[in-house]
Amino acid sequence: YHKSTTDIMGKQKRNKSKRGSKQNSNKTALSASSATSSANEEKGASTIVSKIRHGDPRVRHAALVALSSTLFHSSSLSAAALQKERQQKQNHVRVSAKTNKPVVDASDETLLRALSERILDVDIPCATAATGCLSNYVSFYCIGDAEESSPEVEVASEVMVPILFQRIQRSLDKITSLGSQIESSIASKVGETANAALAAGAAGSSAIDKMFAFNTEQWILVSLSLNTLAGLIENFPSAVERVSAASLSTLCAVLPLVEKSFQLTKNGMEESNSDCILDASSNASRAIHSLLDDNIAIITSLQPIPLTHIVTELTNTITNAKMPHMTRLHASGALVSLRKVLVLDEELKSARGREYDAVVAAVQTCTDGTVIDLLSNLFESGDKNHDPKQLVLRMIELSNKCQSMKQDEMMESQIMSEVNARKEPARMIARRQKELKESKKTKAENEDMKEAMMFEDKDGVKKAEETESQLDDVKDELDGVVKSWRELIGSYKLALELVANLCSGREDQDDDIEDVMYPDDDEHMWDSDDEAKLVSAANAAGACSMEMTCSPSERVTFSSMSSKHLLARIISFFRSWVEFVSMLKDDVPALVAEDVDELLSTCALCLGNMVACDLSSLNEPSLKKVIMVGGQEKPVTDGLDMFWWELIAAMSSDVSDGPKAHVTSVMLALLRHQPKARTIVNSAVLDLLLALITQQYNAEGGANNVQMKCNAISMIGLLCSEPHPSEVNARVCSALLERLRSPLSSTSDDNDADSEKARQSLVIMHEILDVLMDMYGGDDSHDDVFGQQDILGHFQRCLPGFKRRVKKTVANSTREELDTWNETALNCSRFIKYKKG
Repeated sequence: YHKSTTDIMGKQKRNKSKRGSKQNSNKTALSASSATSSANEEKGASTIVSKIRHGDPRVRHAALVALSSTLFHSSSLSAAALQKERQQKQNHVRVSAKTNKPVVDASDETLLRALSERILDVDIPCATAATGCLSNYVSFYCIGDAEESSPEVEVASEVMVPILFQRIQRSLDKITSLGSQIESSIASKVGETANAALAAGAAGSSAIDKMFAFNTEQWILVSLSLNTLAGLIENFPSAVERVSAASLSTLCAVLPLVEKSFQLTKNGMEESNSDCILDASSNASRAIHSLLDDNIAIITSLQPIPLTHIVTELTNTITNAKMPHMTRLHASGALVSLRKVLVLDEELKSARGREYDAVVAAVQTCTDGTVIDLLSNLFESGDKNHDPKQLVLRMIELSNKCQSMKQDEMMESQIMSEVNARKEPARMIARRQKELKESKKTKAENEDMKEAMMFEDKDGVKKAEETESQLDDVKDELDGVVKSWRELIGSYKLALELVANLCSGREDQDDDIEDVMYPDDDEHMWDSDDEAKLVSAANAAGACSMEMTCSPSERVTFSSMSSKHLLARIISFFRSWVEFVSMLKDDVPALVAEDVDELLSTCALCLGNMVACDLSSLNEPSLKKVIMVGGQEKPVTDGLDMFWWELIAAMSSDVSDGPKAHVTSVMLALLRHQPKARTIVNSAVLDLLLALITQQYNAEGGANNVQMKCNAISMIGLLCSEPHPSEVNARVCSALLERLRSPLSSTSDDNDADSEKARQSLVIMHEILDVLMDMYGGDDSHDDVFGQQDILGHFQRCLPGFKRRVKKTVANSTREELDTWNETALNCSRFIKYKKG
């Protein structure tokens, strides 16, 4: 399940010469090689482009098909994207004279323009092949991080987007026309008498079949065009600027036509061709969702009538159970994007006229009713067509079978190669059967043996062909299983993102809290009054995030979520996926492990947003009365109680550091945004958190292990902000200092193997230092424990090493991380001065 990679070098850069003539001669040779490479690239691109633009459609089609299976194949583009990403992480790339750079690059401007032209090719197979190449390009090459002034961005926004809309409109017109013809043909065929039907024979059916074939071709082309367009919108801000309100109406026109064509295929007994129609519906709703997401300009440009039409089409799509999950979820996402601007933006509310009131009310009603119903049902019953566990088990079974067949095929191929190389098939075959008892054979016996050999060779060729055919069937089935798995995970992730967006509130204020941080000078002393300001600001932030200054519309939405038990269903969903990989008890494919980790990360973010809202379900009686925690029943009362112990139960199960890191993220969010949850924590949970902090660093867990420890440290800090006895304070302090002395191991960690290990140790040290300063920064903060544990001495000994690590990790840390760590170092210096008096 790992994608193959190919080294593709990028643009060559020359360094200024600082040495003698010998280096200059090397530079000249390199420049000559670069010039030759550039000339070869231009020649190769010119040859391909000339074939793509050839007058004969057969030549065009052959060239496009060749591109789709080579340069624009998903594996080739993924490898090129990986190589490009590696290059972007470096300031410059040194390229030797012997470079593996391909003759033509997928991002070649001339080639992209030629492919874009072919989207409108009158020959539909050519147009489909060209659009397929570009669809792979935007899906796998990840070109959205290119500079806005680069040629590829210009081609994407200025050329591809307008052409794709033309292609979609033309195909929709053709599909509408074909649909009318098919309906007429089917109706006339149904109305024929038996004698007339016999007289017409197969001619009428053949004509209908041809029309269905043409219809399928157009839908495949529409689906690819929409997928390409969605990718451009998601990757290029400049592409979004090329889309007008009229273009948005074109996209919305796809949805009702999908319903009509899908019904037509059922009436015409052509259900096998309906997949491309449903794919087109998913890609259309995805393109609409991507276009409306945070796009205030296009939403505010919509007049009441077209806006009402769009909302109606989206609502009809969401309520249509025949549509795929992804289609309905993306339509829901588009509606949520409209709600964010039309319903929640107070400034726009006051600026627009009363003629928008009806459509705004329709958006809010659909969100609170239809959308939340869809999300709640999805998390309650899941995808009834696919069981994730069975999909993975079938994936493993088919993968093993495929590998076994490949090994057998390689073995047979090797034997045949040896036979052909020695040109002694008769002897080889004879040896495999049995030793000849007689030393001499007659001529007739030899002829008989040769004839038998010929039959055996023919049987071998036939068997090889059958094996290859069987292998292809297994690969096709495996691809189908992987596709179903990806669609299942994709639908869950999208649904969680929608819930997270519904709970994110308005983003009209980035930072309302007064800046109480210090100026950048070491002379400013840490002061208890400043500490009080920080604590006050933190408490205000928690209260603000909890209440979120909810508008009446948001409160109605949150009430709907509570009435549909959305929070309880998502936490149960989260726990089931936390235990999913360990439940399989098999070597899980890397693809599955990565997808599950991404799903858990998205779910943790969603739950974090939900607990920050004022959801009434947290204070209402729990749906469950008891929860099994570590094999014992734990009684629960309200929603908050149930939520917390579901998380503790997940932590108590036998899972790896990855899932535990996501669980602790949700626990931290709950303690931060719901202070009442801190009273639920008992001594057993405290022991669990301290064990997470002090347990030895697990290198296999890597970043997940570090994140889990940091979450546990932050939770301890929140719990210690509440009144607690000195004995508990001493235990907590001892655990934190133990981890501070050796952030990544049970022994001294001064000799870090590499900068990444130093970065991870910094992450842990930063959390510990922040928590310790919060715990002991006030006037009355367990001073006895502070002195007994020699916390001041630990700070004085730790700070120089912390600063050294910051310098060591400059190359592989973000600017935000470096700023945070430098600020922590500065605060530590002030803290030391303050405590020393």
